[in-house]
Amino acid sequence: MIDSKEFFEQLLEGYRSNYDIVRHDENEEGLVAEAHMHIVESQCVVFKEFSMWTADADEYVYIFRVPHLTEEFAKNAIKEAYDDGFPKIDLEHVNISKQHMRTNLVALFICDSAEEAAIKAVKKCKIYKSFQFSLKGWMEMHTDLVTLNDEKVYTNRYGTRTAEFLKMHIRHYNKLKAGM
Repeated sequence: MIDSKEFFEQLLEGYRSNYDIVRHDENEEGLVAEAHMHIVESQCVVFKEFSMWTADADEYVYIFRVPHLTEEFAKNAIKEAYDDGFPKIDLEHVNISKQHMRTNLVALFICDSAEEAAIKAVKKCKIYKSFQFSLKGWMEMHTDLVTLNDEKVYTNRYGTRTAEFLKMHIRHYNKLKAGM
């Protein structure tokens, strides 16, 4: 069995290299941390000032930790992550030189165990928005769950990359524990 606090700290270290981390009260159940990332991709001609195109991509990760995940908690946490992250998408300042491409909102659950209805709620989450037929980009809601008792990862269809990241951290945690 994986220790929840140790796994959480290792996971934050994995996010720390590319994300801005905001920690919340870790003694409470629920939202314990947020991780934010902003990427600007562009194609330039000769100099950086002569940009052909620019695309912005944002990711907002909301990390929830609870001993046993229930369906009600999962649905409320997904709604909380969506309600906090969606207003951060700023489409008013999008013009020909600055283009919003995508925003990923991630609700990540770390728990010892989860009821079947909660796992189903995580897997069935389908929140996707396209802005002006994707001309101003899109938004996807990723939901991921790691149960530490059985070391399993569950995800919706958008969260497969986060699930790979979680599986890598589970393998890394197990290697560290085996080496001790």
